[in-house]
Amino acid sequence: MLKYPVYKIFKQRTQYISNQHFLIIASVFVAVVVSFAAILLKWLIHFIESLLLNTNLLELSFANLFLPLGGILLSLTFIKYALKGKNFEKGLASIIYKVTYKKGRIELYHTYAHLITSAFTVSLGGSVGVEAPIAATGSAIGSNLASRFFLNDNDRNLLLACGASAGISAIFNSPIGAVIFALEVLLRRVTVPAFVPLLIASATASVISNFFYKSQIISFKATAWEIQAIPYYVILAVMCGFFSIYTIRVIYGLETRFNNAKLKYNKAIFQGLIVGGLILFSPLLFGEGYFVINQILNNKFDEFMRSISLQSNFGFNTVFLVFVLITILLKPVAAALTVSSGGNGGIFAPSLFIGALSGLFFSRIVNLLGFTEVNELNFAVAGMAGLLSGVLSAPLTGIFMIAEIAGGYTLLVPLMIVSAGSFFFTRLFEPNSIYTKRLVQSGLLHKTPEVELLKTVSAQSVLETNFPTLFTDETLRGVTQLVSSTRRNVFPVVKRNGKLVGIVSMGDLRHYLFKTDLYDKITVKELMHTDVVCVNQADSLHHVLQLLEEHPGVFYLPVIHEDKYVGCISKSVLLNKYKELMQEWMEQNQGLS
Repeated sequence: MLKYPVYKIFKQRTQYISNQHFLIIASVFVAVVVSFAAILLKWLIHFIESLLLNTNLLELSFANLFLPLGGILLSLTFIKYALKGKNFEKGLASIIYKVTYKKGRIELYHTYAHLITSAFTVSLGGSVGVEAPIAATGSAIGSNLASRFFLNDNDRNLLLACGASAGISAIFNSPIGAVIFALEVLLRRVTVPAFVPLLIASATASVISNFFYKSQIISFKATAWEIQAIPYYVILAVMCGFFSIYTIRVIYGLETRFNNAKLKYNKAIFQGLIVGGLILFSPLLFGEGYFVINQILNNKFDEFMRSISLQSNFGFNTVFLVFVLITILLKPVAAALTVSSGGNGGIFAPSLFIGALSGLFFSRIVNLLGFTEVNELNFAVAGMAGLLSGVLSAPLTGIFMIAEIAGGYTLLVPLMIVSAGSFFFTRLFEPNSIYTKRLVQSGLLHKTPEVELLKTVSAQSVLETNFPTLFTDETLRGVTQLVSSTRRNVFPVVKRNGKLVGIVSMGDLRHYLFKTDLYDKITVKELMHTDVVCVNQADSLHHVLQLLEEHPGVFYLPVIHEDKYVGCISKSVLLNKYKELMQEWMEQNQGLS
């Protein structure tokens, strides 16, 4: 590939432009590509909907029983045959893992597979959103372009985050919220130079998306909040925390229990029909849920609920509240089964859906009780921030993204109260976000990048071969002569064929050094210890360090290869190597990690 001039230019770019300036240009390029990917995804969804759906899609209809199943089966078929058995990881958990441990390297097929599978799933009513797929697509685009630009691992992670931020910005037209989302969910910290490309990528994507799609995905203009409503926002925060915990645990539990990892059609059909049945019961569960959110925020939800024949002898408000609560509880179930069966989508939109209904549910109860009159629409907006904060473990994303969606920062204080309160309450009982819970449960996030680094370095790197060895039949006289000529204080004992059988330390010899009458009577076999802790030459430094921690009195570890002694590892040399590796790692990640 390097024979082509364009690749030579990228390879030798530092001769023409500083790396910082190149990253800004690269971030714009990534944003443009990701923006058109997001536009393509929107077009695919609208196109499929125009072919297969009618305007009454949210009415109680038996078509709802089969449409989501169709989307799930199309998605599963694409994964099974077009990707030909490739490991297709859905959601952002895999992106987080790759950023943390795999240097941000994402396979090329992720740049298009999420677009196609999520378009099939969402357009036909799968109860999930497209935000996670477009963020995953953007991350893959950023990662692969970084490789084409010959960027280092640190800069690859930055372009990956730029791609995710651009994808969210293009979908929501929320550039600030998208940047914060990338920082809270994908990256741990950035310096100012790294922050600039993120901002530029997000803003570029917002401009391009707005040029093609001028309408907002959620349309709302907030009105002023009242000080007497503050206690009720605090209570709403606790409620959002409760629903966040419920959402995380239900989705994790169902996806773990019903995961269709082997892509079996009978399993997909079974789960798809359950999703269809849930939608048949509550048409509100159809698709992402933005139609319902906009009905709420445009004060048309009551009228819509009456239009789907929500009537009862118990009175409209009673049935309304019961129906809304059941829908809230069923949304995570529908979302989990949609994804685990073979569909593709994320929990971002369902979180907004649950949050809006939660805010409406709570404020309607407050108003019906007659203690005070609260603005139901403002509470619905605050509820969206609360669920985003709790489920995604991203309080700042919840605040700023919803503030942008709501048309400004009129509700900033209520958003801060509900978002922070929900985050705090959720973390008390569920310490992991929806994205990290699976990684933690599988043991992946208990590891640190430092541990992963130590796992890539073998014991060979700290092996010392200048330890004098002894044979079992040697006498104490020969040992004392050897001790006088070396500064080592441990001596591996081997057979004539090189096999390790024990070890002798200076502590073992100290009692006999001045008993010259025993020099020719005692052999090494009588002095050595046979319960030796040893490691293989191919073992990682992480394994070596674990052994030393398990045996605090051990300062030297013999190393074997194919049952033959090859040298020793000293604790002091190992710790010096560890410090050296950590110093190199810190220098490489001082801008971004």
